[in-house]
Amino acid sequence: MSEAAVDRRNTFSAKLLIPRLRASSLTPGAWAYWFAIVAPATVALELAVTGVHSGEWRRFALLATAASLAQLTSVQLTRRRVFHPAIVFIVAGALVLPAQLLVLLCVVHCIPDWIKQRYRWYIQSFNIANYVIAGLAAWAAAQPFDFVAGAGTQAAFAGIAAAAAFVAVNRTLLLPMLRLGRGLTPRETGLLAFDDVALELVLALMAVSLAVLWEHGVAVAALALAPLVLIHFTQRTVLRLELAGETIGRQNESLEAASQLVMQRSTAALEALSATVDARDNYTAGHSKRVRAVALSIGAELGLGEDELEGLSQAALLHDIGKIGVPDAVLLKEGELTQAEWIVMRSHPEEGARIIERLGYLDEVVPAIRHHHERPDGRGYPDGLHGDEIPLGARIIHVADALDAMTTKRVYRQAMTFAEAIEEIKRGSGTDFCRRCVAAFERTLAHGRILELPSLVRKGRAA
Repeated sequence: MSEAAVDRRNTFSAKLLIPRLRASSLTPGAWAYWFAIVAPATVALELAVTGVHSGEWRRFALLATAASLAQLTSVQLTRRRVFHPAIVFIVAGALVLPAQLLVLLCVVHCIPDWIKQRYRWYIQSFNIANYVIAGLAAWAAAQPFDFVAGAGTQAAFAGIAAAAAFVAVNRTLLLPMLRLGRGLTPRETGLLAFDDVALELVLALMAVSLAVLWEHGVAVAALALAPLVLIHFTQRTVLRLELAGETIGRQNESLEAASQLVMQRSTAALEALSATVDARDNYTAGHSKRVRAVALSIGAELGLGEDELEGLSQAALLHDIGKIGVPDAVLLKEGELTQAEWIVMRSHPEEGARIIERLGYLDEVVPAIRHHHERPDGRGYPDGLHGDEIPLGARIIHVADALDAMTTKRVYRQAMTFAEAIEEIKRGSGTDFCRRCVAAFERTLAHGRILELPSLVRKGRAA
């Protein structure tokens, strides 16, 4: 038997059956409750074999056989639920049998299933006691209406009372045991779930038509069981669908986890590649991380949400990834670039966007990477966008990128001081840089959220 199968059989039922406990015995509280339920049921069993007319044994034998077979075909559903067709015959017994034989019926019909499932003795004895007490409650509820097969309204009322009493008592007895024996709350047991209660009531009410038609012959009474057969196969189909759904759900979770792992590793690889691009030039080492830190401070000041900040972080780290395609002869050139070399250098935003776009899972950061060198006055590249046509993430990164570039020493110029770089950014507000982003940048400075970037002696060129 598979581990999954054993686990299903070791799970408490949310219906009439309590499968085997994992523990070797019940808790003291559960044992006390066990004795409180089993003892009166045992007394009822002792009285069951006396005072029965011989003619009633045939009816008992038919119901006991049908109930036993039905109990063997119980369907273990998901969410601790069990479909028990034997309910039909127990409630029918409450309507057409004397109390003594009803008690015996409740005991006998559990024995074949007990042998098959090999439940622990104290669990199955509680199940039997539960059936006995619930069955007697159904029998007692039907007595005031003097059930007579075919008696119309009286029969209907008797059947309804018996069905309702059986379902109510059965579930009421189960709730404390599930709490004491397994620590399950009523909600966790599912005993009070509407769909489960409704299904059990339908099964119990089918006993009314079975008992009424019995007077017209056993063959006629068997017609009342047609809906039971249909419900049984429907429940088996539902079980297969639920199990298939759970399997698909687990597979989807596994695929999602694998997908997340692939994305995390791919992103980490890209970030490492971006750091490698930075490291090609001693002057720009750590550039992308510094740009990210400044960009996130500006983004937070602008009130970006958590997801937007995460996207901004990724875009800032990868904004220069396109420089992987720029030859060292251009990227590391120590003199002025020619027109052709500037064209190659300025291609890196488009190339970076194409690299990230091919991944398929970082699409939201592509616009910020492509347009991080655009300017509000339209003189930027690659597309010459104006003002708010430029994505907000790109405008933020442009400010952060410029700050780090200006405070970095170049072979053709000295690095600006932090204060000089700030003044340069302020002068470019509205032309080189987005006014809104510059204002947010100034507020972060005022609040002390951006510390002075270190001036490192590096060489190279930022574009």
